[in-house]
Amino acid sequence: MICATETAAAGAMLAPSSEQFTKSFARIPYAPVAVVSAGYKREAVAHVLDGFGFLVPRAEGLSLLGCVWNSALFPGRAPEGHVLLTSFAGGALHPEMCTWSEERIASAVHEDLARVLNIRDAHVARHVHVYQRAIPQYNLGHGPILAELKSACEATPGFYLAGNYLEGPAMGACVERAFRVADEVEKYLSGED
Repeated sequence: MICATETAAAGAMLAPSSEQFTKSFARIPYAPVAVVSAGYKREAVAHVLDGFGFLVPRAEGLSLLGCVWNSALFPGRAPEGHVLLTSFAGGALHPEMCTWSEERIASAVHEDLARVLNIRDAHVARHVHVYQRAIPQYNLGHGPILAELKSACEATPGFYLAGNYLEGPAMGACVERAFRVADEVEKYLSGED
């Protein structure tokens, strides 16, 4: 069995079979993130948007964590003459943003985007979604928690964990972990393990 849910769901699901999983999962905190997808007229955005997007270093003092230029990456993500940008805000540095109204979040994100990308007009469409448990925090003591989870998995042959709380929250790290888990499952099922 492979468990690839976030820790609260995993802990609840595994509570009947293992108290250790539940205790360990409960000690992994998460930061909230607001995701704002905003559509702009192409002419309103001075930046050429010729890449993936950007991440924001803490020193910049923005509420944005980063932005993905969806319409630059994937054809058909925005109507002709428009662009679609998906921004991420809040996180561990600005968790209070995730308690704001959608309008206030969208406005703060727009202000930061306008500064970075030289956007002259307001968005023509937007969608805001807040994830209260978005990014697992790798705080001091995370290593021992992972050791506890590894021990609990080893005590349960044929059980494997995959998720962004294990080896990094980035998509690439999660995909790499998934491939390793798939290899471990194959070995287990073939009797090599």
